[in-house]
Amino acid sequence: MKTRDEHSRQLFQSQSLLGVTLLALALGLGSASPAYADLEFEPILRAAWDYDDNAALSVRTDEEEQISGVIGEASVDIRNAFDKGFISLRPMLRSRRYESEADRDSDDQFLDFRSSYNGVRNDFRFNADYDRESVRTAELADADLDTDIDPDDIPDDDTGRISGRERRERIRGTARWGFQLSSVSVIEASVNHLDVGYEDQEPLSTLFDYTDTRFRLAYNRSFSPRTSGVIAATARNYNSERLNADQSGVGVQLGLTRDLSETVQFRALFGVEDTDVQTAGLVPEDREQNIIGNISIVRNLETTRLLAQYRQRIAPSGRGGLTRRDEFNLRFTRDLNDRFSAGLGVRAYTINTLRGDVAEQDFVQLRGQVFWRISQAFSLQADYRYTVINRELLGEGANANRITLWLSYHPMTTGRVRTASAR
Repeated sequence: MKTRDEHSRQLFQSQSLLGVTLLALALGLGSASPAYADLEFEPILRAAWDYDDNAALSVRTDEEEQISGVIGEASVDIRNAFDKGFISLRPMLRSRRYESEADRDSDDQFLDFRSSYNGVRNDFRFNADYDRESVRTAELADADLDTDIDPDDIPDDDTGRISGRERRERIRGTARWGFQLSSVSVIEASVNHLDVGYEDQEPLSTLFDYTDTRFRLAYNRSFSPRTSGVIAATARNYNSERLNADQSGVGVQLGLTRDLSETVQFRALFGVEDTDVQTAGLVPEDREQNIIGNISIVRNLETTRLLAQYRQRIAPSGRGGLTRRDEFNLRFTRDLNDRFSAGLGVRAYTINTLRGDVAEQDFVQLRGQVFWRISQAFSLQADYRYTVINRELLGEGANANRITLWLSYHPMTTGRVRTASAR
């Protein structure tokens, strides 16, 4: 459980992140030449009715929480494009109010920052995210339908432990630098830092504050206009408030990217990660080697978009230690005409302990979506999610059905509408 000093430290970190992103945005807006600057503001307002027949995914039918209520959401996309890159900022506020379960109400805050600079031989990207929300939504994996995301950036830090009333505050920052050695080769260095804390924890909470920092140094080479390869070395440092749960690891990766056509891209990445395995001080520290991998296919047509991915990786989480995670993601959307579109999402994973092959949790979520653009500014969206979770340590499982109906107001919509992704 957090001390007052730790709360103050994390508040300072979140305020510092906000200050850095706002400063970077101001510098970007001020330095862009008027001839190239393209400043955009896109406000978005959303309201929804939400129903869940097992909000906490309880394994006991007599303890299932059936909740229904309303969600309000307000955000604004601020983007500045200039001749060598862009800067974007997206603050968002979300409020949930439920009729019969007031302790499931939640006021959530989010901030997304993206930036990119492309020089003659140097490229730089810095992304930062801040979110503060209930663990009911923060710690539950979601079968999102965003197909524009880089498959490597799909988050994997959720635990599935959503029965408590805690709140999670998460700060994530990623910096990437690339240097072009020649016309066919690039060296890239990156660092990813994740800081997660839990508020209002209960005495027997099974969620633990943690940080996870990862480093990557990669050499990329193009073999042809359609094919490229990569070799990379990685290192990480994971620290948790759980007793004796600090871990470190190093790894090596080999990958291949192939454009099968103008609309289809294939990626494959395989490697080994050597990681600490600790056992609460009862047994001397040991190390374990795990195979990691990532295979993905992305297809983008004028009316159809598909992202399919299978990956095995060592993942951080609030469980108090690193875990081995096998995961499958499928995202498919199709524009039926100018006003209607539909989507299907599948997300499934198994979490295993690093020592041995003990399966701690299996998870599957199916998501269906229908979208209707009523006018240039107004749209309706219906989401259905069916979730199944099996907690192997308890020998029991649970399932839930959730329905969310969204009404969105997006007065500056241009091109394809971004559907609501709120969980």
